Amino acid sequence: MKKIAYLLFSFAFIAHYAFSQGEVEALKYSRTELFGTARSMAMGNAFGALGGDITALSINPAGVAVYRSSEVVGTFGFQQNSAKVGDISEKVNDFNLHNMGFVGYFPLRNDVMPMINFGFSYNKQKTFNNETRAIGTARSTMLEYIADRSYGVDSRLLEMGDNLPDPFIDQPWLSVLGFNAWLINDFQAEDGTFYYEPLDTRGETAIQEIRSSERGYIDSYDFTIGTTINNVLNIGLALNISDIHHSLYTDFLEDFNSGGYTLNNEIVTNGAGVGAKLGVIYRPVNAFRFGLAYHTPTWYSMSEIYQARIDDDLAAYIDDPDYEKGWVNSAKFTNRYDLKTPGKLVLSGATVLGSNFIFSVDYEVMNYKQMKLGVPSVSYGSKEWYDIDNGYIKKDFKTASTVRLGTEYRFTPQFYGRLGYAWMQNPYNTEFSKAGDAAVSGSNTIYRMEGDTHYVTGGLGYRFNRNFYADLAVVYQTQKDQLYPFPNLYTYNGDTRGDLVIDASPFDLKNKSVRGLLTLGYKF
Repeated sequence: MKKIAYLLFSFAFIAHYAFSQGEVEALKYSRTELFGTARSMAMGNAFGALGGDITALSINPAGVAVYRSSEVVGTFGFQQNSAKVGDISEKVNDFNLHNMGFVGYFPLRNDVMPMINFGFSYNKQKTFNNETRAIGTARSTMLEYIADRSYGVDSRLLEMGDNLPDPFIDQPWLSVLGFNAWLINDFQAEDGTFYYEPLDTRGETAIQEIRSSERGYIDSYDFTIGTTINNVLNIGLALNISDIHHSLYTDFLEDFNSGGYTLNNEIVTNGAGVGAKLGVIYRPVNAFRFGLAYHTPTWYSMSEIYQARIDDDLAAYIDDPDYEKGWVNSAKFTNRYDLKTPGKLVLSGATVLGSNFIFSVDYEVMNYKQMKLGVPSVSYGSKEWYDIDNGYIKKDFKTASTVRLGTEYRFTPQFYGRLGYAWMQNPYNTEFSKAGDAAVSGSNTIYRMEGDTHYVTGGLGYRFNRNFYADLAVVYQTQKDQLYPFPNLYTYNGDTRGDLVIDASPFDLKNKSVRGLLTLGYKF
């Protein structure tokens, strides 16, 4: 075996094992956060039945028909994300444009359809600015995980060297990296089946460390048209374009008394997608409004650049003259794939009492079983490659709900106070959440089993005159996750889960985020 090697291969023949996306990545790009103007955020994003706000256009496009003047608006925000595991806390600060938009009001001088409005809105729907670090002892090691996952793989196909076929073309990445870094040893049974045992570390307890750094965003652009019929029924239609940029850098360290190794992964993902939204708002009387909106799935075209590396110093455990500490490093490769996110249904209700008080509620439902991965063309492989991943998605996820509440009180003709709350349910089936046996791809095994998300929001608004206004909001977000260094592995009898074979010993991860938002708007 060649200890120090750079693995070069053609992405025209990339195998399923080299792919870094699966059910974990599908969820990451399908689940968003609260977003929008300071007024909307201060009221928990509960604007599906209210309209009259740039953010409302993205929740229910019928909200564009509530406008009786044109408007331009922009929102800037400061955000601090923190991730805490035990006594280790990491923080990331961020300042960004969170929202901007324009609504054009065009009267028609018609009693049945008095106007038609056009709107454009941009919203930062999710940020990936996080740093995470965790240290602990392990019940099972990554060495054991790699050995277990490599069962049945012919070790002769894993060797790297001159004049040998490139093992990254059609072999599991972790097996290639682990075998060539001496982390696992191969054996062959009498029936010819290859199996593996982890490197003998003399029963020493492993200290595991996770370091993870994420950057990126999901941005959304809505182009909306709407009108009102008899000033009772508002209808709206929107074309949505979404943009994803995400970079992930992870280090997994496993140290024993006399040596250790580090597994590093780098993934940069970009994507663009399209979808549509249709909505109505019904106002039977002035005091009550009811909204209904449907968001189609978003169809993304995704691309990623991916590489992995193992650095090791395990000489104390290896009695072989050919061993020398060093690294196994893959070349960068590019992969393309398609992703379909779930559709969304939003039910809303609001009461508006005079000009002083508003209470609003939104109920949102998404069926995460509808997430789907695919290949864009035969140039990148068979359409059957993702059948297994999509099968896991249908088995492991469920329909999840989001509830948003908001209220606004007008203290004076110019001064407003607002409060809100939102709860986003985690989308996992209970059995899957407890088992922690996610189907990860490639060689990046670190993932989060996300918990429910809670938002507590509040803010103030001031109208300087009939044209110019400013709004402030503070958003406090909490979420408790399980951080896995690698998935748990179980024995199975068909679909029945049996004994726990590999215990990943997940870390308790507490995520918090504080956002401060300022919106400036001008009506004309």
